[in-house]
Amino acid sequence: MYHYRRQSGFTLLEILVVLVLLGIILSVAVLSTGGDDTRKLEQDIQRMTQLIRLAQEEAILNGKELAIRFYPDGYEFQELQDKEWLPLQDSNLFVRRQFAEEVKLEVRQDGVPVSLGEEEPVRVLLQSSGEMTPFEVYLGWYDDVDPIFLLTGNAIGKLTVKNIRDDSLSG
Repeated sequence: MYHYRRQSGFTLLEILVVLVLLGIILSVAVLSTGGDDTRKLEQDIQRMTQLIRLAQEEAILNGKELAIRFYPDGYEFQELQDKEWLPLQDSNLFVRRQFAEEVKLEVRQDGVPVSLGEEEPVRVLLQSSGEMTPFEVYLGWYDDVDPIFLLTGNAIGKLTVKNIRDDSLSG
């Protein structure tokens, strides 16, 4: 007579299936978390684009000379008053904006990177005629070599946002 001894424990196949499922779940979790950071960065560049458009309209409608001043960690809108650039106080929309600490900001004018130090302020002029100083703003992460987003503005005031990684355009 044969005696079947019931074995306790899991088979190798069962263990492998569980490990594969855990790997899939973890990879989905990591990918979705990384996407949140990129979405936040995209929201920041889209917000900047819309605020620049609004400031352009403000300059044209009210006959003001405005500017965007860039800092190493953000930007603010300024108005020319008595030959001096002062922060734009007309609205809470135009307050100084700061990016998260890990966001890398690079500004170029005429294709040349410009220093964002306090000594020589970098400004993009928004003129009452609708024209603006041509510029490029790159946003990415300090721990990443290449930027993710590019915002360009041309002399006639057209703004374009591009995701450099997947070549998609918006704005």
